[in-house]
Amino acid sequence: MREVRTSLEWLEEAMEESGLVILDPDGWDRVNFSYSFYQELISKAEFEKRVGFSTCFYVPEKAPKDKEK
Repeated sequence: MREVRTSLEWLEEAMEESGLVILDPDGWDRVNFSYSFYQELISKAEFEKRVGFSTCFYVPEKAPKDKEK
């Protein structure tokens, strides 16, 4: 079974991994955004699809730093 989470939970992970910030969440239901972002359980693939339809940017200082050897 595929892991499902809320969009907020996927976003928190993406922010830690890559510094993702969603500016305009066009990929989510605009009529019932609260449900579709904060309560609906979706797969990572569905989250990434919705991010693809949204206006986003990446904050470099939030992304993980390469570990020095």
